[in-house]
Amino acid sequence: MKGVGYGFAELGINCIEIFVRIHLLVFYTDYVGLDSSLAGLALGLAIFWDAILDPIVGYFSDWFRAKKAERFSFLPFGFLFLAFCIWAILNPPELKTPAAQFVYLLVFALLLNSAYTTLSVPYSALVGDLSHDSKERSHLIGWRLAFGNLGAIFGIAIPSYFLIRKQINPYGSTAWVIMALLALGTFISWQTAKKYNRPPTDKTSARRFSLVAPLKNKVFLPLVAAYFIANMGLTFNSSLALYFYRLRLKFDEEQIQTVLLTFLVVFTVSIPFWIYAARFISKIHALMIGAGMMGLSAALIYPFLPPRELTWTVLFASVLGGALVGSVVLLESLLTDIVKEEEQRTGKDELGLYFGVWKMIGKISRGLALAVTGQILTWSRVDDLLTANLRLNLAFGPLVGCFFIVSVLILKKLSNARTTLK
Repeated sequence: MKGVGYGFAELGINCIEIFVRIHLLVFYTDYVGLDSSLAGLALGLAIFWDAILDPIVGYFSDWFRAKKAERFSFLPFGFLFLAFCIWAILNPPELKTPAAQFVYLLVFALLLNSAYTTLSVPYSALVGDLSHDSKERSHLIGWRLAFGNLGAIFGIAIPSYFLIRKQINPYGSTAWVIMALLALGTFISWQTAKKYNRPPTDKTSARRFSLVAPLKNKVFLPLVAAYFIANMGLTFNSSLALYFYRLRLKFDEEQIQTVLLTFLVVFTVSIPFWIYAARFISKIHALMIGAGMMGLSAALIYPFLPPRELTWTVLFASVLGGALVGSVVLLESLLTDIVKEEEQRTGKDELGLYFGVWKMIGKISRGLALAVTGQILTWSRVDDLLTANLRLNLAFGPLVGCFFIVSVLILKKLSNARTTLK
């Protein structure tokens, strides 16, 4: 099945993404001993560096496709590069000074994010190479997100398993398991892409590299702006999640895993619902509903969750939150529709470039949010417990919610967009 085969690589890719988002900051602050502000700075700088590479890698994948009639050859090389980097960053040597710890984290975070781009940008752009039909592309993206959520479950469960068992080097063991998942998923998707690859038409070519071209697209620009804002909210949410559940809600490791894993299961199950809903209302309006409700629930519900009460947190944060986040499947579906329409108009195959710019914008927003997260953690770590809880509430609730609400206001500019977006 094309969708299953294509989506499989996201199992390992998103496993790494979620693991890095949730655990890497904690690993370097609590296990390596690096100050949270320095750790947040290193990770933020690495993401900004990676963001520069995204459109370059995307453009090169377009050029390679125009010349070689395929872009799937990026997958095996990207796997080897990424597997090495995830192993190295989770197995640091004994570093005795904060400066050495900071430099090591910065160097390998730069390499890790660069490797991630080398694999993920061409892989994402493959969706346009495998199908010319908008509905089929939505289903392919849906399968990719479903496998991505399964990978996210592994990204949460694998380190938690080793942490609960109190192994001497839990994150080192995690690295080996993640590498195995990445190898399996990348191989299956590589073979699928080789089988179903559709060569470009004779009229299709790659234009000269330019970051300006995608940003001149009047439909793409507000969509990517909304994504920039919403992704900042998602980054604050994921980076603060463990601190919020441990310090504010007083959950143990097993309770935290219950919340996170339930969220991911509901998220995965909700994806077909949002794809189906887009048959009856426009994709853009369905996305606005999902993002708007996410913003309201974060701002109005999360600050009032009672400590040590797992049921309420699972109900609102996992079930309701997971169902609403499923609407993100429509974001990339809209993106591919925009690019394919542009390709029909100009004859230029630029899906890789557009995905590169898309991921660049996402990483810039994530880098900004992550750098600020380190400062928020320092700000919230005060002796007065009431003040500390209040600050975590403000950051994890209303701050996150405001980003989603602002993204909805930007998306309103697309509500009267062209027919292909409806």
